Amino acid sequence: MCDSEIRKHLEEFINDAKRVAILGIGNDLRTDDGIGPYIVNHLRTKHQNVFIEDVGSIPEAFVSPLAEFGAERIIMIDAADMRKPVGHIEFVAKDRIGGIAISTHSMPLSFLMQYLEDSTGAETILLGVQPRSIVFGEGLTPEIEEVARKLIILIDAVLEVHLRGTKNV
Repeated sequence: MCDSEIRKHLEEFINDAKRVAILGIGNDLRTDDGIGPYIVNHLRTKHQNVFIEDVGSIPEAFVSPLAEFGAERIIMIDAADMRKPVGHIEFVAKDRIGGIAISTHSMPLSFLMQYLEDSTGAETILLGVQPRSIVFGEGLTPEIEEVARKLIILIDAVLEVHLRGTKNV
């Protein structure tokens, strides 16, 4: 998926939402599984209508804060073995997650997504990135770090434009 397609998909997903949450999922001690936390920890966007959190390997623990925040859209970022080339990026809805091996956390993401939707009323989507490696070790592999840096710039840009337009939402 090219940058313009990713940007378009993000824009469409958050289009009419006033409150957006971005969750970085994964274990940063398992190389590329740390892409979600890496991205959210490097986003520059700071705004009262955006909830950005490194939820590690237990994202289900953040349901209550998300519900209190009033999230309307939840974007989860995680390493996902989609059997694609390293660095491949894909948006995955909960009904398509079945055949994708996701990260190292305990709850299957399809259940988590349904649980978040039921608990918050928000729509959810996974931004999955094909990892090179999820073996124990600190830091992303060079290919995945490059993908992460591009996604950080892209997400910040989409949020900036979106937030300017939410005054009327």
